[in-house]
Amino acid sequence: MPDAPAGTSRLRAVLAGWRAPQHRDGLALVLSSGLTSVIGLLYWVVAARLFPPDVVGVSNTLISTMTLIGVAAQLNLGNALLRFAPVAERSARRLVFTCYAVGAVAAAVAGGVFALGAGWWAPELQQAVGAGPLAAFFVLSTPIWTVFVIQDYVLTAVKRATIVPLENLVFSLLKIALLGVGALVAFGGAIAVSWIVATALIVLAITAYLLRVLPARDEPPATSPVRPRDVARFVSADWTGGLFTNAVEFGLPLLVLVTLGAEQAATFGVAWAIAYGLYLVSHGMGQSLVAHVAADPAALEAARRGTVTRSLALILPAALVIVPGAGLILSIFGEHYAATGTTLLALASLSAVPNVIVTAALFGARVQQQRAVLVGVPAAVAVLVIPPALVLMPTLGLAGVGVALLVGQSVVAVAILIRHWISRRA
Repeated sequence: MPDAPAGTSRLRAVLAGWRAPQHRDGLALVLSSGLTSVIGLLYWVVAARLFPPDVVGVSNTLISTMTLIGVAAQLNLGNALLRFAPVAERSARRLVFTCYAVGAVAAAVAGGVFALGAGWWAPELQQAVGAGPLAAFFVLSTPIWTVFVIQDYVLTAVKRATIVPLENLVFSLLKIALLGVGALVAFGGAIAVSWIVATALIVLAITAYLLRVLPARDEPPATSPVRPRDVARFVSADWTGGLFTNAVEFGLPLLVLVTLGAEQAATFGVAWAIAYGLYLVSHGMGQSLVAHVAADPAALEAARRGTVTRSLALILPAALVIVPGAGLILSIFGEHYAATGTTLLALASLSAVPNVIVTAALFGARVQQQRAVLVGVPAAVAVLVIPPALVLMPTLGLAGVGVALLVGQSVVAVAILIRHWISRRA
C-alpha cells in the first residue's frame, strides 16, 4: 500500500498537465477529428441504406469535390488567423471577417470555374446532375464550406477550442437527421442538400457566437497591430508549403492508382485513412500551440516540447496497437485488404511518430513567421516521400509507399532535431 500515494500523485500530475489550456484545447481538437471521422462514416452508412448506389455515388463525388475545392480556396487563412487573431486586439473582428470574405469569394470563383468546366473534366457528373443545378450547388455551397473550415481555426485562436467537438458533433447529427427527412419525402438530392444545409446552419450559429466573443471595433477604428502585408507574406509561404503537404497526403492515392491499379488503390485508401488519423493528433495539438503562444513567442520552446510530449503520449499507444494488429484490423474490410495492406498500415502508422517532430516544427515556424521553414520542411518531406515511393512501388508494391513514408518523415525529423541541438549549443 505505500506505493499508492506515489502512484496517485503521478496520475494527478499527468492529468494536471492535460488541464493546461494549451493541451486541453489540443485534446479537444483531436477529439473533434475523431468524432467527425466516426460519425461521418455513420452518415454514409445511413445514406447507403436509404438511397440507391448510383445516387450515393454521385452525391459522394459532389461532396468530396466541393469540400476539396473549399479547403483549397481558404488559402491557409485558417493558419493565418491562428497566428494573428490572438495578437490583433480590438481589430480581431475585422481581421476574422475579412478572411471570411476573401475565402468565400475565392471559393465561389473556384467552385464556379469547376462547375462551368465540368463538361470537360467531369462530364459524367454534369450529365448526372445537370449543368444548371451543378453550377448552383458549387457556387453556393463551396463558400459556405470554406467559412465552415475557417471558423474552427477562429474558435481555436480565441481560446474556444473546446467548442469545436460540440460544433462538429451537432453538425454530424444534424446531417443525419436532415438525410432522414429527405428520404421520407423521397427527395433524390437529399444527400447533397442535407450536407450543405447543416453546414449553413452551423456557420450561422458559430458566426453569431463569434460576434459576441470577438471585441467590437472601436470608434474611431483602432490601428491594428497586424499589418495586411504581414498576413499576405505569411499566407503566401504557408500556402506554398501546404501544396507540398497536400501532394503527399492527398496525392499518394492517385499515384498508387496510376502505378498499381484500382484494387491496390482501394487498399491504400483504407490503410491511409487509418494511419492519417494519427497524423491528425499532432496537427490538432499544433493548432493549439500557435493559438496559445502567438502573443508570447518567448514561451515557444517550452510549449513545443509540451506539444511533442503529449502528441507522442497519444500516438505511441495507438501505434503499438495498430502495428501488430494491422492484419486483423484490415481483415474487417475483407481478405484482400489484409493480404495486400498489412505492411503498409504498420509502416504508415509508425511514420506518424517522426511526423510529430515535423509538425511541431511547422507550427513553431508559424509562430515565428519563418517562411523558409514553412516552405522548406514540407518540400523536403515531399521530395523524400514521393519519388522513393514511385521507385519502390514496382518492386515492393504498397509496402514501398510505407517505407517511403517512414523513411521520409524520419529523415526530416532527425534533421530538425539536429538543427535544434545545434541552435541550443550556439
